[in-house]
Amino acid sequence: MNSNVSLVIDGGLQIVGIIVLILGIAVFLLWKSMNRQIKKISTDLPEGPQDERIAEDEHFTEEAVIRGEEERDEDEQRT
Repeated sequence: MNSNVSLVIDGGLQIVGIIVLILGIAVFLLWKSMNRQIKKISTDLPEGPQDERIAEDEHFTEEAVIRGEEERDEDEQRT
């Protein structure tokens, strides 16, 4: 009985090693493929709706900062 268990474990280690090797190769090939696809992406794409929202948010943030500075200056002048 004990020899059967050790025989299964010894044979299983080789199978696990092969599976890990195959998975490693698959991950490497997927990584290379992904890098090739990412390099194909054009950075000259037109702005989308999300880009317009971000630009509007930046504009409102700049206005708020300016108003905050003006209010702080007014408060400093009063004291």
